[in-house]
Amino acid sequence: MSYIELHACSAFSFLRGGSFPEQLAEVAAELEMPAMALLDRNGVYGAQRFSVAAREHGVRPIIGCELSM
Repeated sequence: MSYIELHACSAFSFLRGGSFPEQLAEVAAELEMPAMALLDRNGVYGAQRFSVAAREHGVRPIIGCELSM
């Protein structure tokens, strides 16, 4: 069974993530993940960059957002 990360934050989520969306997609491909979800905090700031990079590496991008209420 393949592992899929469903709660990764990029560097655009201040104090939550440290990697840029392109780096996340590259590592997901290296780990042979079929898909990966990017959930930035209070917005979809890295969604476009992650989506393009993930598709280039053959990883299905899943886009979401973690909202603080």
